[in-house]
Amino acid sequence: MYSKEEVVKPFYFPGGKYGLLLIHGFTACPIDLKPLAEILHSFGYSIRAPLLAGHGTSPEQMSKASWQDWLNSAQEALVELRQECGRVTAVGHSFGGILALMLAAEQQVDGVVSINAPLVFHNKDIALAEKFLGKIEYVEKNYKKNQKELSINSEGLPHFSYLRVPVKSLVAMNKAIAEIRNRLPEIKCPALIVQSDRDETVDPVSAQIIAEGISSSQKKLSFWFEEDHYLPLSAKRTELAQEIHDFCQQSYI
Repeated sequence: MYSKEEVVKPFYFPGGKYGLLLIHGFTACPIDLKPLAEILHSFGYSIRAPLLAGHGTSPEQMSKASWQDWLNSAQEALVELRQECGRVTAVGHSFGGILALMLAAEQQVDGVVSINAPLVFHNKDIALAEKFLGKIEYVEKNYKKNQKELSINSEGLPHFSYLRVPVKSLVAMNKAIAEIRNRLPEIKCPALIVQSDRDETVDPVSAQIIAEGISSSQKKLSFWFEEDHYLPLSAKRTELAQEIHDFCQQSYI
């Protein structure tokens, strides 16, 4: 069985001159992207996956972090990756995709891959989080009722995320989403926008908004059918890694 210490820690796979910065999602941890990273590493990439501020500890610690703190966590790992790699592509899952797009808008990366990045949620109450500030501190994830923070999916892969979410953190996330939505035209690097059609968290219209909003001359919108929000942990992760690899190779020519 996996320990919490094992699943929450950042990881680094040294490789070649091309780097991939893998950014996990909201309330989650780097372990969500490790199976995908292992496949990508086999293609020769150097890979870093940071732990975002306030994650992997407790909801109380998460409530103290702003979205700029989360972006800083990604930027610090990017600086380290830049020391060994001439080119770096940011690959983000869920809210990690928002941070990856932010790095692209600031022209800090050479390419960007967003996987199920949330511009629009199925749960409309998330957008109203600011109304609950000062009234309640945390909201429970009802779909995780009777579950533990650390779980194992049908593929036998570990997943870690908080069972309750600070309202302050939801507000911070919404601010970051609003920020990147306004800055999509600033993204000019090659972009791959990946979206699962059966995503129970993110409305698939998010991917269309991203694809239409960015200014990249080289961009691809890729819909994955019969897949849910956790595409990087699915049986299709090898195919996903291949698509990311193909995208990077085309971008670096």
